[in-house]
Amino acid sequence: MEISSSSAINTAIEGLKKAQSDVEKSAQNIASGSLDPEDVVSLSLAATSFKANAAVIRTDAQNTQALLDITA
Repeated sequence: MEISSSSAINTAIEGLKKAQSDVEKSAQNIASGSLDPEDVVSLSLAATSFKANAAVIRTDAQNTQALLDITA
């Protein structure tokens, strides 16, 4: 039996990577003295995106556990 990651998890992982990249870019801009409010907004959006993608992974794990409990 082969177990593979679900499409939801793969998408969520890509979302986590994008959020991390956005945080790094905005943090670099802010550290270099940028006064662009878009950088602060980008940090906030990245944090929200990270939380949402983490919730997808957590929910997928819970659903998998529930399925395993049903079939056990």
